[in-house]
Amino acid sequence: MTLPSLTALSLRPARLTVALSAAALAALLTACAAPGGTPAVRHAFVASEAQNQLVVIDLQTEQPIKTLATGQVPHAMATTAQGTIFVNNRGSKNLTLIDGFRLEPLGALDLPATSFQLAVSPDEKTLAVVYRDALKLTLVDTAQRKIIRTIDLDGGTAPAFKGVMMKHPYWSADGRFVYVGDAVNRRIVKVDVAAGRIDKALPIDGLNHYLHPSPDGAWLYAVNESQRGNASLTLIDARTDRVVKELTVALQPGEKALGHHGAFTRDGRHFLYCNEGGRQISVLDVASQTWVKTLATGKGPGHAALSPDGRYFYVVHHNDGVITVIDAQRLEVVRNIGIGTGDKQSHDAWFTPDGQSFYVVAASDKQLVKIDTRRLEVVSRIPVGAQSMFFAVRDGNAFPATEY
Repeated sequence: MTLPSLTALSLRPARLTVALSAAALAALLTACAAPGGTPAVRHAFVASEAQNQLVVIDLQTEQPIKTLATGQVPHAMATTAQGTIFVNNRGSKNLTLIDGFRLEPLGALDLPATSFQLAVSPDEKTLAVVYRDALKLTLVDTAQRKIIRTIDLDGGTAPAFKGVMMKHPYWSADGRFVYVGDAVNRRIVKVDVAAGRIDKALPIDGLNHYLHPSPDGAWLYAVNESQRGNASLTLIDARTDRVVKELTVALQPGEKALGHHGAFTRDGRHFLYCNEGGRQISVLDVASQTWVKTLATGKGPGHAALSPDGRYFYVVHHNDGVITVIDAQRLEVVRNIGIGTGDKQSHDAWFTPDGQSFYVVAASDKQLVKIDTRRLEVVSRIPVGAQSMFFAVRDGNAFPATEY
């Protein structure tokens, strides 16, 4: 290769040409920080299950700016740093794909059954999809937006079953395995992703909903919807996949067993268990593996979102119009914030990185609600579609998680 001379270089105009894709260029131009450090672009993508669309909201102007068609009954979403939004349609056998930078559809990805939930691997290269009506796990290449393989988890021998067969997939921290609850056979299945087969099956005699890793990665906390008629928590040694302990959650009169999600305090000393079938959160002392406290909340606590500074939990309810704020150090309820007159909320939420704002959907009221966390009150209400149970967020060039 012959290099140009220094003289020749000096005579050329001072210009640098960089080849960028249209999507990357758009992201670069629009995501520059505004004064004060807030990204110039901050969008919410709110899925309307009743209207089969995403409503795109500019969170800076607090105005809807676009609607994007989806499949039937769009619910959860998984995102990647490249800006692809995978929409889980619970009424049609496909995923809707959206370009989160361009705000444009990327088509649909057909699936072998009706999906229930999905999760992106730690390296964001693979999407795991599980189904409400089939014991299968589908792995999707997120860059190519194509199915890598679908793994049969029961060999086609599953008995007749009424209800959702699987709930949330969970990726191991190293991305080698996916765990998922198998409601048909009352077990948790561990799948070897590279081999495309079941690695282990952990019998729990219950219906698992969600898996939470402990802060040190040594344990998996399996929040079960029910186990022998009780709400329960299964403790699993993450190194050996051995079930170490089954903990029954006490129910108050009139409550039902319907464990949903949970959360650890920042120091890892306590775990909060959300029973959607009741009106309380049960607090576990991690060291002694015993329940030490119950906290009265609104009806149907489903998700406990920990603030960025680790000081407060904001509890999202499935059957009430309040957000319960809990002091994470004292483990005491601080306030119930009314967010709507209805009794349904979204199944997720989002704190701004500075922790000063908290977003959640008052689904029955068809509003995306913004709470000022310093004043502990609602400061904005933005119209969204009917039956909006999930939303994704673009914050500058990032697509932060919104599920807790």
